[in-house]
This record gives sequence, structure tokens and C-alpha cells, in this order.
Amino acid sequence: MSQSKEPSAASASMIENPTGQAHAGYVLGHSDRELDRLHRQALLFADLTRDLLVRAGLESGMRVLDIGCGVGDVSVIAADLVTPNGAVTGIDPSPEALAIARARLDALGKPWVRFAPGTLEGLEDGSSFDAAIGRFILIHLANPAEALSRLRSRLRPGAVMCFIEFDLGTVAAYPPLPLLQQCTGWVGEVYRRMGRQLDMGVGLFGAFRAAGLKPEMVGLTRITTSDDEAGIDFLVESVRSLLPAMEKLGIARRDVVNIDTLRDRLLQESASGDHCVFYPRLVGAWAVVR
Repeated sequence: MSQSKEPSAASASMIENPTGQAHAGYVLGHSDRELDRLHRQALLFADLTRDLLVRAGLESGMRVLDIGCGVGDVSVIAADLVTPNGAVTGIDPSPEALAIARARLDALGKPWVRFAPGTLEGLEDGSSFDAAIGRFILIHLANPAEALSRLRSRLRPGAVMCFIEFDLGTVAAYPPLPLLQQCTGWVGEVYRRMGRQLDMGVGLFGAFRAAGLKPEMVGLTRITTSDDEAGIDFLVESVRSLLPAMEKLGIARRDVVNIDTLRDRLLQESASGDHCVFYPRLVGAWAVVR
């Protein structure tokens, strides 16, 4: 695994402006390590994401726009659903992420998927698509409802809009695991102080309705044991990516977080008893453009 780089320009701008009003960006940055974390995240939630996209109506032959595609994890799922009879276009502002996405899809032999630079806010014309999808995108926007309204105006009538978000506040362990809860609290507090909606899954209903859409919604939760190392690694790398913001915002000092020993401490805590861990609830919302 490559070494972590300094925060990206987007990340730095968000740290300098914790209210998030003047700048909208991806606070986690686009370092090599962060791109690897996103891929680990995708593996944890791939089956639930596929379920939600099927419920939203993705099927063979559809032309799909994947907004904020990152390294292409959701694009891969969409590509399997639309089959070679359809097409997927993934857009993202990060050249590093797009390069990885292209290489992955080439290796998988899925020529019906293409990638291009772009953002939800910058989309000019989506009339050629049957569906527009995005996962973990709206939480990073200062005004999700406005973004959805703009997207709606650029899609053709009959197109499907589907977005998937976390409810970060729903992470829980039973019996409680204090260190795990402290870590998820640090992550959530970054988003709170930046003016983002911590439970964006819950926020999907209001955002869709404000955009003039009538969404259908489903919530799914991954449940595991506390010694699930994949989940612990995901949490540790999330804290690592957000550590510069935590320090800047006065949420937690680096010596308190002690990132180099955090994984071992979480594993030690998990071995203290028999615990059940509820991952953040994954919520999908979809609607047909009228």
C-alpha cells in the first residue's frame, strides 16, 4: 500500500472553511491511500448496492450515468446489470481515480463502460441516459436538493434517478465498544462542523421532495461481529483520511488518535467480549423523472 499524501486541494479548501459554505469539495481527498480505502469500502457494501440498484430498476439495455464514480466500483455493478446491451458512463473530478477506473474495467473486459471528467454540478446534458446514479456523493454537497433539481432538469422524462447514502449516526455495537464509538464519533463530527448532514440517508427523502421528485426508499444494514478485520481496517483508514480535518477543526489531536496503533487497539477491544456490530445504514432512494 502506498504512503499517504498531503490532502488534495479540495480537501484543503474544506479544512480551511469548516462551514462548507464557500467551497464544496471532497473532504477525504484523493491520495493513493484514500483511493485504496474507497475500494475497501466498496467491497463491504457491493452486495447491498447491487440490491438497491436492482430495486431502482436498472436492467439490461439501459444507458446509465454513474456520478462521482471514483475508482469505478459502482460502475462495475451497473455494468453487470445493464449487460453489454447497455452502456455505463462514469464521471468524476479526480484524474487519479478515473485512471484506476479505466484500468480496472479494461482488465475486466467491459468495453460498454467509459469514464470522463465531470461532476454532478457541472453536468450540462443528460438526455441520452435512462438512469443517473450516485453513491456517497450527496453528503459532500452543500445543497443536495439543489443539485438533484439541476440534475432532474438535465435528464429526459422517464429517466430514473437513484442515489445511495449512509446514515453515519446509526453505527452501533452491542454490547458497546467505547473506542469504536469514539472513532465513529470523530468521523461524524467532521461532517457536522462542515455543515453536512451526518445522516444523509435520512436526508434523501427531503432532498428528493425538494427537487420535485417522489422517491421510493429502502434501508439496508450490514451486521457483523466486532472482530471483522475488513470493517476495522475501513474504520481506521477513514479516521486516517480525516485526521488533518480533525486536527484543524479541533475535534481530536493526533496524539490522542494515535493512528499508528489504532487498528491494534480496536482489535484488542473487540477481543474483550462477544459483540455484534451494526454498520452505518445504507439508504437508497430512486424516482422517475416526470
